[in-house]
Amino acid sequence: MRGILYTRHDGGVSVTYPTREIFKVMQCGGFWNDKPSGYVQTQIERQISSGINPDHARRFAHAVAFGGCSEAETWEIIRDRDCARHGVLHELIDTSELPDRWFRDAWRRSSNGGPPSVDLEKARPIQWRKLLDAVSQENKRREFDLFGPAPIRLHKATYQTAIKNARDDEELRKIWVPGLSLLPS
Repeated sequence: MRGILYTRHDGGVSVTYPTREIFKVMQCGGFWNDKPSGYVQTQIERQISSGINPDHARRFAHAVAFGGCSEAETWEIIRDRDCARHGVLHELIDTSELPDRWFRDAWRRSSNGGPPSVDLEKARPIQWRKLLDAVSQENKRREFDLFGPAPIRLHKATYQTAIKNARDDEELRKIWVPGLSLLPS
């Protein structure tokens, strides 16, 4: 799967995943054929009023209405319309090369772009919150299990020290309560 990777203005990293349908629409057009006259202009004006660059709004609306775009042009239009106002350093990537999504809110890139990596200092509190959330959910489940196991009681200092001393994101992610199910990332 491919996507558009970019660095947000806050320093975080995002990926836009366009649907396959939008490529078909922008190649063939006719998406708004059943709409009244003037509908394309209305869509352009709506996009502009929501903060999209007027040229990007026009190009997108015309592609959706009339088609004629190659795959490369479709990627450019989506990049300009959907990503440009949210960040910089846009790159078309194979998303299989992205880091594990577990720490996606800790992804960072160099000032020149390139692949994202996990910022360990931003990942540490993420791991702590995920651990606490998983324990909380498990304890709620156990609360209603009359003959089940007792609630989990974390030894806070032990887990905080382990999280603080983790050397990389792989080691950090392994800090977990034994036997506790992982939450979906």
